[in-house]
Amino acid sequence: MKNIFIHIPKTGGSTFVGLLRDSINIGNCENQQPTHVTELVGETLIKHIDFSTYDRKFKSPDIFDVSKRSFYKDNFKLFMLIRNPFDRLFSEFNFQYHILNGKNGNPHAAIITRLNKLPHSFKEYCQNPETQNYQCKFLLGRKLADPAPVTNAEFDTLLESIDAIPVHCGITESYSDFLKSFQHISGIKLKSDITLRKKTPSHLKQEVSESTKTEVNSFNNYDIMLYEHVKNSLKSSSEESDTFNFQDEKRFIV
Repeated sequence: MKNIFIHIPKTGGSTFVGLLRDSINIGNCENQQPTHVTELVGETLIKHIDFSTYDRKFKSPDIFDVSKRSFYKDNFKLFMLIRNPFDRLFSEFNFQYHILNGKNGNPHAAIITRLNKLPHSFKEYCQNPETQNYQCKFLLGRKLADPAPVTNAEFDTLLESIDAIPVHCGITESYSDFLKSFQHISGIKLKSDITLRKKTPSHLKQEVSESTKTEVNSFNNYDIMLYEHVKNSLKSSSEESDTFNFQDEKRFIV
């Protein structure tokens, strides 16, 4: 049975794909591909953004289609990382605004360039409906920077599919636990030496006020509910014999 890793942007997916490549004996050609365009590592399919289109949608939103649940349940083991919405958005803003130079109009900053007005702060960025609840919108197959809100019905179907297939989830701030779970379920031994990929430079770290955090969270209620659902459903890893100690996970700013 093949594996599928669902790569939601800015959740630590590039680091995982890179670790998977480092852990499996693959050809030089595959190993030289950028992690964000890698589609297959050994027996693990990587489902990420379709970068070949302007809309940049998730490649396989049918995973969460009710009619496809049995197909995915019977044929694949699925894995996914979810991130605390505030942390993910902060990482995304730094990547779009600073690293991709969206603040100066670089078109490669694909989210910022689609906003009606250039934001000049993290708070302004998060006030745009195009940036809100992105993890849910991504999984639902929405286009990049889609301002339309997530509906209750869409969200309920999403959670039901995650539980029914099931999709084996982890959270970014407990990265080691996700890696242990992946090893245990997939049977793939991962290297203990991990290269942190696409890490935000430390000089971009900044303190954000509690009032800003509260406001940002209020805009991302569905992503928060998704995150809490995954966090609450995680099984204890104490029964697993393999160990994984990722020292950098508390500084995981990707």
